[in-house]
Amino acid sequence: MRKIAFIVGTLCCVPLTANSVEWFESNSPLTQAHQRLLNNDLENMFVSLVEVWQLEHNKNIKNHLNDLLLQALTVDCGKGLDANPLPSWISSINIRRLDIRSPGRDAYQVLVDAKSPKELKSIELTQWVDKPLSGDTTFSKINRDNVTQGSTSFIKRYNLNNKPDMGLYRLDISTSENESWSTWVIFTESRAKQTVRWASKDQWTVDKNALLNRFCPLPKLDINVYDYIDGKYKEVWSKEYESDYPTTLETTDLAPDRYILAVSMTHLRWQGPISIEQSQVISKTYDISVEE
Repeated sequence: MRKIAFIVGTLCCVPLTANSVEWFESNSPLTQAHQRLLNNDLENMFVSLVEVWQLEHNKNIKNHLNDLLLQALTVDCGKGLDANPLPSWISSINIRRLDIRSPGRDAYQVLVDAKSPKELKSIELTQWVDKPLSGDTTFSKINRDNVTQGSTSFIKRYNLNNKPDMGLYRLDISTSENESWSTWVIFTESRAKQTVRWASKDQWTVDKNALLNRFCPLPKLDINVYDYIDGKYKEVWSKEYESDYPTTLETTDLAPDRYILAVSMTHLRWQGPISIEQSQVISKTYDISVEE
């Protein structure tokens, strides 16, 4: 019964008209993607999706491919999309897409965080075909006490003018010893199941827009406070919540001053061994007075 329900749900979520998807009458990569999804063969279904993204340029088919991958995520949150492990010199990879909204300005970023015991020379994320994600980038190395088994965190940051498109991307990572590794990444597009918005001057609220995927971690709420120090904004307080989200800033013992308060809601999924996060961030100035 569970398999039947899954198949019915899949058929309801994707259009099967003769004009849009003639997948019963051909053996194209799109046909194979449908068949493999119905057979719960997620890894080969993902391979077929990559092939179709490489071939198709029609806007309608792009939306259809997006729906197919979103349906696959309901099975195991993306863990089964790729069974190939990361190379021995990469401990973990996290790709984070940020939608940042502050008064009078929206900004977008993509961060690729690769942890490695070796020195990484470059991290490149490009949109198919060979389209640079942005010319405004930074590449940094961060040593943290809690980094996995002595690995160092290397972060490539892309600052964007617009939200990154759904679709096919190529991730290439290389070391200073000229070792290299690459993989395909597909960005999805969907409305976040939980979002944050300002409810008043000093309070926010969490909107629940849809049921959560039970195979994915609970969305994380992060609260960060920044102060303007030596010409730069630096984080002076932060806290993360995985449930029982607060709607106001807790006591922070910060000195009376004007700060930047940022509240973010982050949803996480996987693409095999790679974790992919989508973060919605709202920020504004926040005054702490002597009375507080």
